[in-house]
Amino acid sequence: MTQALIGVWYSKRYHLKNYLYVQDLWPENVEIITGIHSPAVIKPLEKMVEYIYKNCTDIFVTSPCFVDAVCGRKADRDKVHYWPQYAEEFYKPVKKKPVKEIPDDGAFKIIFTGNVGYAQGLDILPKTAELLKKQEILFFIVGDGRYLEEFKCEIKRLHVENMFRLIQRQPAERIPELLGRCNAAFLSFMDTKLFEMTIPAKLQSYMACGMPVVASAMGETKKIIEEAKCGVCSPTGDAEKLAANILQIMEDKDALKIMGNHARAYFETHFDKTKLMDIMDNYFI
Repeated sequence: MTQALIGVWYSKRYHLKNYLYVQDLWPENVEIITGIHSPAVIKPLEKMVEYIYKNCTDIFVTSPCFVDAVCGRKADRDKVHYWPQYAEEFYKPVKKKPVKEIPDDGAFKIIFTGNVGYAQGLDILPKTAELLKKQEILFFIVGDGRYLEEFKCEIKRLHVENMFRLIQRQPAERIPELLGRCNAAFLSFMDTKLFEMTIPAKLQSYMACGMPVVASAMGETKKIIEEAKCGVCSPTGDAEKLAANILQIMEDKDALKIMGNHARAYFETHFDKTKLMDIMDNYFI
């Protein structure tokens, strides 16, 4: 957000229009990620954010819920617009082909790709794996982050090491082929009101690749998955319900294929890059 402050100053000095794309809410996101709640830090951030919002020509946000949140910080409602994130063109369904990281065996494979941080709420996966010990399931975690070492410790503590495969961070262009080797893609959040308002870019990427989605999330993410009929969603942090959902989709391979088709169709309708760029062009006329 501090980068946006420079843009506001520049636009005011040279009398230019100024457009802002809000992907994270400040200072709420700062508080969650850093754990800092001191008014001495948060209050100045609030004032800075309100100043930025007030002095932008138009503000675009990644979630419908963000519209109200931004307007709650003194932005005029008529200049705040929902404009979701898209996935790049290389995110698309691919033919299954051998990759060294993911074996061709009979296990049901669930994959997570991206940042392994505290905000992602991945502590639910070892707990879920413990409930599914008798099942032939493998969880693939592709990426790294601040929570990775604790995540490894939690896997070891619950004695579910044989159910996890950790893959180092990969180029984004490789993600579709890794997804294509798995049965479903996973996403989750830390249990906070902020993340109920959030639509993660990961969801668009999964849907673009035609992946059935297994989620531990509420709010906007749950709404999209249910509207698209592209997966199963359990309450944030509920390992028992997540385990039940996984068992449910394991038993119906035909339903999985339908979910994948629905994911891609919904993506093409709502999150296609060309369509979204055409919408954005209208604001620049």
